[in-house]
Amino acid sequence: MSDLAAWLGATLGEAQPLYRGGPPRVARLALALEPSDVPEEISADALFLHRARRLGDRHGGLGVLSVHDGFDAQLTTGPNLRLARALNWTDVQQVTFEGKLVGISATPPQTSWAALHRALNAELGGEDAAWPPAERDSLRLALMNAMNPSLIHHVADLGVRVYLTGQLRPSATAAARARGLGVVALGHRRSELWGLHQLATELRAAFPGLETEVYPA
Repeated sequence: MSDLAAWLGATLGEAQPLYRGGPPRVARLALALEPSDVPEEISADALFLHRARRLGDRHGGLGVLSVHDGFDAQLTTGPNLRLARALNWTDVQQVTFEGKLVGISATPPQTSWAALHRALNAELGGEDAAWPPAERDSLRLALMNAMNPSLIHHVADLGVRVYLTGQLRPSATAAARARGLGVVALGHRRSELWGLHQLATELRAAFPGLETEVYPA
């Protein structure tokens, strides 16, 4: 259990990933976003939760690990280098705004909007909303942890043509269309589930023999 906590702390930058103590050796780890996603009866030694605040006394026999901010930053929308690698993006650059790291910009391997759109849907399993850029000479994109008019104008000034984020914000829609940006709202929960499956894959690689199960399946 302590090894898993140490790995999560080092990998995701979480100071206290151990939420509730458990057995020293973990052979089976369940992963979920919320306590409500986990069935009452599971075959596991420990549980990873993205948001553990509402766990209460459920699953009292299991150790519990939890990472919130580091998970959001590295495994969902925003500066998610893992997703960039999975989709073979190149020329990946950090996007900062008002002194904060808010995302990345990159060039996808696809040269058409239709191909880019298909690749995103195939990797994430769908989307909430999307429309193409007005000009398709470039598909330079930005993967951002928020969406507002200021961020739209900021990345457009960087040469971005496609704005990727979790949730579509109506207040930013007019700004995106005015600047000719294409938009893909990948879905807040959908992007989190991508991150959860990615985390399970990395944990299995780091701890050979560890069995993982992601809920909901």
